[in-house]
Amino acid sequence: MIAVFDRPKLHPPMVADETQADISLSRREANKRSKRQRLLHASLRLFREKGFENTTVAEITAAAGVAKGTFFNYFATKEDVLLALGEQTLGKLHLNFQVIPGRESTCGKIKAIFAALAAGLDADRDLVREMVYRGLRLPDLVDRRRARLDFRATLVLLLNQGQRLGEIRSDVDIHFVADMLYTLYFQQVVSWCSNDFRTSLSDQLNQMVDLVFAGIGNR
Repeated sequence: MIAVFDRPKLHPPMVADETQADISLSRREANKRSKRQRLLHASLRLFREKGFENTTVAEITAAAGVAKGTFFNYFATKEDVLLALGEQTLGKLHLNFQVIPGRESTCGKIKAIFAALAAGLDADRDLVREMVYRGLRLPDLVDRRRARLDFRATLVLLLNQGQRLGEIRSDVDIHFVADMLYTLYFQQVVSWCSNDFRTSLSDQLNQMVDLVFAGIGNR
């Protein structure tokens, strides 16, 4: 007689369960990001329409389509919303690289970046003024690490290219120049707001870049 043994039952790996958990986690994260963006978009619209001081948290959450308590899952105060908007508006380069002319000099490319930023700020003067004035009391408006790295990395890239092309002296510290341009940019924005927008921000930034390149360019 031949003994017949049942084959051991193989338990399938838990890949499916893990994948499902990952999908659920991704959905939750996506939902959180979506709610945060809705709050930011609603805040921006209301700040433009009613002004920062006249806008309430209840109005923001109603416009965003979320419960009032949800606001505080993302922002401790209304000022934190303004800081988040400031990070997006003043710090980060949401620029299509087509804005940087390919055949332009390094100086011209950096001017093109600042011109695009100036145009965006000029279209939202009241909100920019609110951001800047509150940013002077809340310095992290212009000290967000991620925003600084995005901006600085773009400047370093362009300056490095200019140095390799011989447009910038070989003894120049590119990282120092990038930090200087970054700092001067915010100083010019503050000056522009302080002068009640009577001057052209784009012109101010152009003059700033010209002065910097007068010192670092190959003659």
